[in-house]
Amino acid sequence: MESAENSVLPSGPAARPSALLQNQNPSLITALIFGAVLLISSAWSLWSETTQTPTIDFLTFWSVPQALSKQNIANIYSQEGQHDLASVTADRARSPFVSDLQKRTTAIVLQVYNGRIDATASPLLYAAVGLLSSGNYITDQKRFLFVSMTCLVLSVLLLSRLFRLSALEIIILLTFLFWNYEPLLSDFRVGNVNQLQLLAIVLFIFLTARSRPLLAGMVIGVATTFKPTTFMVLALALLAALADREYKNLLRMILGGVTAVAVSVVLSALYFGNPAMWPDFLRSLPKTLNGTSYSLESGNFSFATQIFGPTSSRSLIIPIVLLLVFSWLLFATRRSCAAPSDSSSNRAHARFRFHTAFCVGGAGCAIMLLSSPLVWLHYYLSLLPLSLYVIHRPGADTTVGSAEISPARNFLSLGLPYVPLLVFSLLFHMFVGANFKLLFIFIVLATISTLVLAAYNIWHQRRTLNLLASTT
Repeated sequence: MESAENSVLPSGPAARPSALLQNQNPSLITALIFGAVLLISSAWSLWSETTQTPTIDFLTFWSVPQALSKQNIANIYSQEGQHDLASVTADRARSPFVSDLQKRTTAIVLQVYNGRIDATASPLLYAAVGLLSSGNYITDQKRFLFVSMTCLVLSVLLLSRLFRLSALEIIILLTFLFWNYEPLLSDFRVGNVNQLQLLAIVLFIFLTARSRPLLAGMVIGVATTFKPTTFMVLALALLAALADREYKNLLRMILGGVTAVAVSVVLSALYFGNPAMWPDFLRSLPKTLNGTSYSLESGNFSFATQIFGPTSSRSLIIPIVLLLVFSWLLFATRRSCAAPSDSSSNRAHARFRFHTAFCVGGAGCAIMLLSSPLVWLHYYLSLLPLSLYVIHRPGADTTVGSAEISPARNFLSLGLPYVPLLVFSLLFHMFVGANFKLLFIFIVLATISTLVLAAYNIWHQRRTLNLLASTT
């Protein structure tokens, strides 16, 4: 079984990244060296810029545990509690011993949120930032950005292992992300936690593809407690397990998820010494998600809000319809009950799990982006796994159903998946300029097209691989 799990994708040139190096291919060595230089340069440039500029989201995360260590605030999610947080944070910024960056960032945050600290995140997130912090804002900001950058690199390495990317492909991909991928650049600029969440999503996909449901459940449980935007992943995981009759794996995943949530809630409550924080947070979620305070011009790229309005219950149509579509997809291509009988069947089942994992983890994030009433640009970083999935789709299963594809259709299938990804590039955003409505239209179209391409490929591959496994 181990060999089947390690052969999610068939071997090929991309599966042997060191082969050309072993042959001392001069062209490849040159490309790797210059690629590595460009990667280090782009990463260092981004690091230098973000560590010297105000990161307003990080200051919000950082100020909550810092303020609570100085003053007992009963409910940080209430208007009164948020003004108390702001008062403690402002007093600290007036100290002659704090940095100019902290003073500038504090002033910006208080101005943006009308004299409040906009505490809307989960207690687990605040506890994690508090544990990471030393009390010195400059040091803690650098620590946080370093952890975020590390999570991004680890996410790409895990995806590269699933897709069997070569060393040169990994370098080019990381360089593109650090230099030109707007969701990532936005996450760095504001100091949000989407890179940490991306690692959790990718790790969940990786563990699901390798049939590790208990660990996958623990990861997605912590991720959802950390930031509840991964709820749709849980819904699709349930549907996929029921469709494929993976009842034992479903129970293990639920056990892992429930355990992780319980431990996360208890530990964060103990950290702050306030068990009422979690009920207060849950009661604040409807107000946070109604989106009334965040317009398109302020950066809220929410498809549901623009179509139905910030408070309309009709926005529920989007997640319901999309979940019904993927329910049909999963049940129409449900896995055969027959157990693998040989190595060929084992490989087919392993690839089947691979595509199902991206259906659950990748499509779940895309559904969230299309249905949530509050979607900042950096949230679209969670679309990256599905974007890479559709890009590498032609090479995923070249032995399955490729003979009937014409050259023109094959060229279109190779080039089309890159278009949505390029919409999120810095070059495209510079071309669109400050036209938020036009940018919103392109971003939504890119998300929808990525989801459609992924859905078709998942449907095609699951159906074909299921037939292959049942006939061998």
